[in-house]
Amino acid sequence: MQSSFRLAALSAENQELLRIIIEQKPETIHALEIATGRQSSNLSRTLKTLARYGIVELSKEDRSVKPVVKATEFQVTFGLNLPHCPAT
Repeated sequence: MQSSFRLAALSAENQELLRIIIEQKPETIHALEIATGRQSSNLSRTLKTLARYGIVELSKEDRSVKPVVKATEFQVTFGLNLPHCPAT
């Protein structure tokens, strides 16, 4: 996974979104909007972020887009970004 991965992508709200996609298997983004009650712009932005990290795939089918969860388990490695300090 990318080093710029943001843990916000795995917020409780987004985990619930992933659960709904897995359980209800919506055929379109519009169906997911109805299932979640989330606004189209918010949902679209979140799905694009999740897709960028490989968590969700946005599969184009005919004239619509179907969200599909691709990753359900995550391993997070954390390290400090310290400036390089030359040895003295």
